[in-house]
Parts: sequence; C-alpha cells; structure tokens
Amino acid sequence: MGEKMKKMQQMVIALSLIVVGVAGRIFLRNFLPNTPHIYVTLNGVTQPVFMMDMFFVVAAISFFSGILLRGYYSFVVPLSVMLITDLYYGNTYIFLFTWSGFAFIALIGYISKKGLSFNSKSVIKIAGMSIGSVLLYDAWTNFGCWLGWYPHSLNGLATCFVLALPFALWHLVSATSLITAISIPLLYLKEKLPELHTDIKLKETYVAMAASFFLASVSIMAIL
Repeated sequence: MGEKMKKMQQMVIALSLIVVGVAGRIFLRNFLPNTPHIYVTLNGVTQPVFMMDMFFVVAAISFFSGILLRGYYSFVVPLSVMLITDLYYGNTYIFLFTWSGFAFIALIGYISKKGLSFNSKSVIKIAGMSIGSVLLYDAWTNFGCWLGWYPHSLNGLATCFVLALPFALWHLVSATSLITAISIPLLYLKEKLPELHTDIKLKETYVAMAASFFLASVSIMAIL
C-alpha cells in the first residue's frame, strides 16, 4: 500500500472513530442504567458506590485511536469527540483537564500497540494498560477539580479524591470491560488485515507526547 493510500486509510479510520465517539456519547446516555442504591460513607460523606456517566465511550475511542492510528491522528480523535460533544452538552471550566486526560489515554493506547497480536497475552496487556490509563485520567482530572473547586490543602485534596471515588470506580469497571471486550475482535482483525497495522514511530511519539503535555500545561495555567 502506497503512502498516499495509508494516509487516506488513517483519515477514514480517524473520522469513523470520531463519528462513533460523538454518536455514542450523545445517544447512548439515555440507555445508561439507574445508579445502584448502594451507598458508602467515606470521610464523613455518604454517596453512591457508582456514579454513571459516558466516560467509557470516549475512553475506548481514545484508547483504540492510539492502537489503530499514527501518533498525529490518535491525538486528534479524542479532542475532536470532546469538542463536538461539549458543544452539545456543555462542560465545566476545567474542560481542558478532561480533554488532556483523554489525550493521555490515547497516548497510552499508542504506546501499548507494540507487539500486539491475537493472543491472550495481548488481551491481558490491553486490559492492564486500560486500567492504567483510566487511573491516570481520574488522577489528572481530580487534580484539576482540586485546583478549581477545593481548598489548596491536603485535606482539600483528600476530600476531592474521596468524593470522586464513585466516578473512578465506574470508570474502571465500564471502560476496562469495554476496552477488553473490543480488543478481542480488534486483535483478530489486525492479524488478518495487515493494512490495519501501524508501527510506533519515534517522531510521531514525541509529537503526541509533546502535544499531550502542552495541553496539560495549558490546563493548569488556565485554571490558576
């Protein structure tokens, strides 16, 4: 396959992921189950064990954009999904933390693509990397919430992270389950269709990392 055809294929995959991400975040919201009536008291605050949202859709799109696309495109996909859907839903003034959090997930997906094949080891690797990416996302966005809404003290930081636990638990369960489930047919397709294979290129990795950390820096500067 020529370079021009490869670029065209990457654009088609990127646009497809954006469409699926936008449609999923907007239209699947009505199908979310009700929050289970299971409560826990932490740090003097009683709250549900789970707080359900559509995080898992954008997380999966971000992660697989990293696996399927080159570094440049993998960064653009989650930002495009969030930009379009935020115009529909709106967002808080810490939105840059949310956007850069999904960029980090895409970056982890991009880094984890090396050596993937259709076997249980690769599925376990993807599951593990997805857990790591979700934990990074929640730690990063909670840090943004702490900067914007809580006292800048250890007690304020602890309160922020405790109150976010229902979201973090839901994010871990929903995103990891979805990403792991999708990885099985995806790895099979990558095995059968060599044109879906993309190598990790050092320059693209540096660009994706630089863009992610630049957005993260802007997030902090914008809120201070």
